[in-house]
Amino acid sequence: MAGRLAKAIACLLRARGVVGEDPSMERRGLNVRKAMLKRALPILRWLPLTAASRVLCGFGKLEYRLHRPLRHAFEEAVGGASRTLECDWDVSKVSRELAGNQLLWRSRDMLLDGNSDERALAMFRVAGKEHLDAALGEGKGCIVLTSHFGAHMMPAHWLYRQNYPVRLYMERPRSISRYMARRFDSDGPLAQDKLFISRKGDSTDAAGSILRATRVLRSKMVLFIAGDVRWAGQMTETAMFLGRRMRFSTTWILLAAMSGAPVLVVTCPIGADRRYDLEFRPAFHVPSDVQKSGQVGEWVQRFLSIVEDQIRRHPANSNDYLFWEDGKDEAA
Repeated sequence: MAGRLAKAIACLLRARGVVGEDPSMERRGLNVRKAMLKRALPILRWLPLTAASRVLCGFGKLEYRLHRPLRHAFEEAVGGASRTLECDWDVSKVSRELAGNQLLWRSRDMLLDGNSDERALAMFRVAGKEHLDAALGEGKGCIVLTSHFGAHMMPAHWLYRQNYPVRLYMERPRSISRYMARRFDSDGPLAQDKLFISRKGDSTDAAGSILRATRVLRSKMVLFIAGDVRWAGQMTETAMFLGRRMRFSTTWILLAAMSGAPVLVVTCPIGADRRYDLEFRPAFHVPSDVQKSGQVGEWVQRFLSIVEDQIRRHPANSNDYLFWEDGKDEAA
């Protein structure tokens, strides 16, 4: 049913000039997909949310089936990762599911716009909420450590829906719901807008953002930050990820060490029914002398090993990881 509906909506969008038919067009980064999502989402929101999610995935699977170069690119990437991680994946099946989930991933949380809390929260299966509440109970704020695996912006959306005091520490995310964007509009020293960071910033900007993030934690709030951000310059360490050595930001480690705030890893893979399996793991603490003891790199590697394990278990939720190239940065 979802596949037929995806085809019907694709035909409608093509008739309106939103979707082209040129099979030579590269998939990733095309403005045409953004236009398609913006046109399709208002239509899809009339459906039950799980059905709408399946339709979005259906778009991606349909594109995968019809676009031979795209299909080959996915199968090459998935096959290479299966060998690197020593996994016996069904390359064709994983590639097809990944193509579908990737489109849902790129829609971020926009599908939940305009929905009541009850309807939106029904899309989540939540485990480990007690770990989050216990961490906040320590009175030092807490760091919710995310990654670009699975539905990576959905944990933040859930935190907002549940009225947790949360701030995002990352580049300003693009293509998000109006519901979340409205939460970015606030004033004062802990305003969200002042916590967004930029790759173009200098060392002074970086120091200022660290101080503001520390104030957030001292105010007993949740700091939502990714631990798999490839970065250059200061506050970075190299680590192995998917068989390659890369350089990653260590900001989350330094913040945890400076503040004493507990850290919780959160994962949110997209389930087979296109709902979100949100899980908060038990909290841990980073030693205050982590820099002096030279252990920062070990903490980076520890987290990336968790992400790799998630990819082994849920390869169709690996998003852009398998396509990472040297010098290319993931989208926020």
